[in-house]
Amino acid sequence: MSDKPRLVLIDDSEIILATMKHVLTEAGFEVRAASNLRQFLNAVLDYKPHMIVTDLYMPEMSGGELCTWLRGNVPTARTPIIICSSAPDAELAEVANRVGADGYVSKQAGPEALSARLHALCEEIIF
Repeated sequence: MSDKPRLVLIDDSEIILATMKHVLTEAGFEVRAASNLRQFLNAVLDYKPHMIVTDLYMPEMSGGELCTWLRGNVPTARTPIIICSSAPDAELAEVANRVGADGYVSKQAGPEALSARLHALCEEIIF
């Protein structure tokens, strides 16, 4: 594995997933993308990411539920998690706080905002 920050990204929209993966890869991250829960869990177990980015509204499990589940499991309990969604900022802030996420980013701010938040998180917590 490289020395780039590794992250796993889950979103049920293939278009958003591809766009975010491209932008984040160009921004210096090593990205694994998953469009469903099975792919996500396999990626997290195999890849051991430094960070996780999750959509809030997904069909199998919401990003809030996923965050709560990840926080309750030893291998991922301390992995930084960012919720990225088109939900209003107030809702994102409330959910992120309630489920123990390390932050949130609105999709409406664009993928560059997510990249900037993740780089800041790397400086704060990881590297």
